[in-house]
Amino acid sequence: MEGNRRRAGRLDAAAALAARALPKAFTPWIEQTRLDARMVLDRTSGRTPAPVVSNIEVPQPLDEVDPLSLLPRGLANKLRAAGRDVGMLRDRLILGKTPPPVIERPKPAGGDVVSLPRKAPNMARPLNVVNVVRETADAVSIYVTEKDGSPLVFRPGQFLSVDVHVDGERLRRAYSLASPCLPDVARHITVKRIQDGRVSNLLNDTIAEGAELHVLGPSGNFTVEPRAVNQRHLVMIAGGSGITPIMSILETVLRVEPDSSVTLIYGNRGWDDVIFRDRLAALCEEHGKRLTVDHVLEDPPEWWTGESGLLSGDILESRLEALEIHDDGVQRYFICGPTPMMDAAHEVLARRGIDPGRIAEERFTSPESRSRVGGSNKTERVVVSRAGREHGVQIEPGQTILEAGLAAGIDMPFSCAMGGCGACRVRVTDGDVEMEEPNCLTRAEREQGYVLACVGRPLGSASVEVEGS
Repeated sequence: MEGNRRRAGRLDAAAALAARALPKAFTPWIEQTRLDARMVLDRTSGRTPAPVVSNIEVPQPLDEVDPLSLLPRGLANKLRAAGRDVGMLRDRLILGKTPPPVIERPKPAGGDVVSLPRKAPNMARPLNVVNVVRETADAVSIYVTEKDGSPLVFRPGQFLSVDVHVDGERLRRAYSLASPCLPDVARHITVKRIQDGRVSNLLNDTIAEGAELHVLGPSGNFTVEPRAVNQRHLVMIAGGSGITPIMSILETVLRVEPDSSVTLIYGNRGWDDVIFRDRLAALCEEHGKRLTVDHVLEDPPEWWTGESGLLSGDILESRLEALEIHDDGVQRYFICGPTPMMDAAHEVLARRGIDPGRIAEERFTSPESRSRVGGSNKTERVVVSRAGREHGVQIEPGQTILEAGLAAGIDMPFSCAMGGCGACRVRVTDGDVEMEEPNCLTRAEREQGYVLACVGRPLGSASVEVEGS
C-alpha cells in the first residue's frame, strides 16, 4: 500500500520558484498548471498516469520542492548554506533569537553526538468535536475541526490516531475519516463498537458535541488522488466497519471525477448493521449507473432478496460474476474489513489473475492483539543519522526509538505513531531492532533492513538512518 513520491524535476522546481515569487493567491493556479503540464508531458512520452496513489509515484507537494534544484549542485549547496547563515544572523541580530538550550553535547572522542535526554513531547493535538451522529446502534460518527475552526486537511481514505484516557491509562486507536475529501464538507471519523473494546465503547457511550478529541495524523496510504480528468472503474470490497475509508474514497471519486464509476460489494451481519446505508442509497440515486452497491447479509430480514451469508470467497466470486465485473488490466481494487474476508478476497482476485500491485488494502488491527516487545532490559545507545548528522540517543527499557529520538530533540518524521502508516520508517545500519507485530511494513521493506521507529525497540547498541536524510 506504500506510495512512492515522484522525484521533483525541472518543471516542479520552476513551479516552486514561481510560487515563492508571486503572491500566495496564485499558488493554486500554479499547482494546477504544474500537474496539467506534467500529465501532458507524460502522455507525449508514452507514460500513462496510474489511477491510484497506492504503489505508484505521486507528485511531490509544491511547497516541498526546492527551486534551487534548477541550478548546478555545487552552486545550489553554496546558496543553501548562505541562506542558513543569513537566517541565523537575522534571528540573532534582528529578532533577538538565540539557538535553543543545549540539545546536543559536543562531540566526544568517539566522533558522534550524544543528545541530552528531555521529556518526550505530547505528540497528539486537540480537535473540536462539533457534532455527533448515531449511524447504527453500534456505530457513531464524530465530526471534528481543528482548534481554530478550520477543516481538517486529509486525503480520501486516511485515518486519525485517537488518544483517549481510560481508567488513567492512555490508549491509542486508529479510526478512518469517512467523509469525502471536498471543500466545505464536514470531516468525521466513524467508530464502531467492538465487544470489550475499551476505546470504541467509551467513544460510543460518552463522546458529545463540545468535547475535545486528541489525535495524530491524518495518516495512511490507502487512498486515491482524485483528478477531474480521470476515467476509471474502481472495485471496492468492504465488510462491517471496513466501509469507513472506502466511503471516503467512493464519494470523493464520484463527485470529483464525472467520468469514473464505482462498484461496491459490502458485507454485514444484518440490515440494521449497515453503516451509511441511507447515504449509500442517496448516492446511488444521485449518480445512477456510475455507482453500484451490492449488499451481502449474513442474517438478512425475511423480505431480503439479495445475497445471503458471510462474504466468503465463494460468495464474492459469485457476486463478481453476477455484477459482470471483468478485469480490463488496469482496474483498481480496494479491500477493507475483517481479516478472513480480506484473505478470501485476495484469493479470489489472485485466481482471476489480478496483479497484486493493483490491489490496495487497509487492515484494522487491535493493539491488544499485537505482540508486545520490550526490547533490551537495560539502557541502550542508538545512533540516529539524520540529514548527514549523527545523534547518539540513550533509550530506556521499554522506550521506542521514536519516543527517545523526539525526547532528545531530533526531528524525526512520524504520523500515526502506532505502526500503521510507515511515516516513521528508518533503516537499521547496525545492530538489531525488535518491532511490535503486526505492522504496515512489507516483506520487501523488512528484507531491506527497514523498521518502524514508533514500534521499534533496540535489543542492544544499534544505528539507524532516518528516511530522506
